Amino acid sequence: MPATINLTQASVEEMQDFLNSFDVVLCDCDGVIWYLEKAIPGAITTVKRFQEMQKRLFLVTNNSTIPMDRFCEKLRLGGLEVKREQIVNTAKVISWYLKKINFTDEAFLIASSPFRQILIDSGIKLAPENPKISEGDAEATVMAVQDRPSVKAVIVDFSVYFDWGKLAHAISCLKRKDVLYITGAQDEWVICGLNNKFLGPGPLINIITKHSGRTPIKCAKPSEVLRDYIVTVCNVQDRKRCLFIGDTINYDMKFATMCGFSKLFVGTGMDNLEDAEQDEETRPDFYIPSLGLLHPIIDSLHNDSKKDGH
Repeated sequence: MPATINLTQASVEEMQDFLNSFDVVLCDCDGVIWYLEKAIPGAITTVKRFQEMQKRLFLVTNNSTIPMDRFCEKLRLGGLEVKREQIVNTAKVISWYLKKINFTDEAFLIASSPFRQILIDSGIKLAPENPKISEGDAEATVMAVQDRPSVKAVIVDFSVYFDWGKLAHAISCLKRKDVLYITGAQDEWVICGLNNKFLGPGPLINIITKHSGRTPIKCAKPSEVLRDYIVTVCNVQDRKRCLFIGDTINYDMKFATMCGFSKLFVGTGMDNLEDAEQDEETRPDFYIPSLGLLHPIIDSLHNDSKKDGH
């Protein structure tokens, strides 16, 4: 297997070959360009350099908790101008998928408010988001979490209000085989800083999966639905000339391999290069400790080229 190229140790020729090898950049966000509200130094500048080099840029994230306008504003504050169309998140992918299969019924959604708004704006009919349960009224509570016949899809993503009532209602609805079961982010952990993490949606979604006996249609990294969205909506014609940048082994690197993309692994997340290189499915083509280290290298190449008169 080809060895992973550490871009901080690459020769000028290797760096030029790297930059010439792709036309499309697909970049993860959390753990790559920022931690929550804190930007990773230099990372947005590197992404900006790619865009200035006329690379087509898309930000591909499992995080649908940030409103689109806020997402664009965070990048703008870092000096990067992007359009909403350049942001690919689980809410947009699931909306696209539901339209693709001509889903016109009602869905029960467990997700963040920004996620919910994207589905509403897409014309998806949503059931009430909170079953009306009462701690002091057992009979009313049981009635509230029972199956709702109008629900024809259960959609689950990250939510800070992921409580017993929603879990029970989702499982009740999924007992009917005609109800679609669709999942967005299933990350076990959410990264909020280097070596700092908190519980993600995955373990809670696993409860629904186990107790409903259903296998979900997955729409986040790594999934075939997301792959199809990127190829179709982002108009990716040559997958080999796409660079996917990510910080996770089981989500980013596996997804890039599934799609046939080139893989750049960054060391600012929870996973490390040594583990990534253990399996051909997750072995990256390129590595850099932090994405912010890349733009000075690109600038140096550009300056050297100007000195040489090219």
